[in-house]
Amino acid sequence: MITDADVRRITDGTGHQAQDFVRFVDEDDVEMTTSSPWWIRFDRGRALMTLRWKVGSKCVFLQPDERCGIYEHRPHVCRAHPFTVTLSETGALEKLSMSRVVRCPAEWDGHQSRREIIHLDRWGTRESDVFLAKVKTWNRDRSRRRVPNGFLRHLGLLSD
Repeated sequence: MITDADVRRITDGTGHQAQDFVRFVDEDDVEMTTSSPWWIRFDRGRALMTLRWKVGSKCVFLQPDERCGIYEHRPHVCRAHPFTVTLSETGALEKLSMSRVVRCPAEWDGHQSRREIIHLDRWGTRESDVFLAKVKTWNRDRSRRRVPNGFLRHLGLLSD
């Protein structure tokens, strides 16, 4: 899942338009709790905002050499992969585990400090909180047709 800050980072850094790489994945295609705040309500049902994928289940930005074509501008979720981070109530790194959803060539190579991992997690939380507030506002507003391009406009990612 990506946020509007991720989309802005990509559009600003690469010149790609949001509709070139944003995909809305229907709830029938995702296993996620129905109460998740990430669900975006559309007239046709709920969906999640993600990066578009090419045939063969590969990210639209993955290059033929299997490297990221937008590395400097990649979404937070890609920056955080493959780590699953748990912070304590004081903000200290309590638990760090490796996600096994998709293999990552970087894995744990020892180049990431605790401080960097904590900073990345906090940054992602801040961006997510801002995005989820926008999703909540969108989901409550029933005064307009709720379609994907309308949501992108709501986020300021598409002009009228």
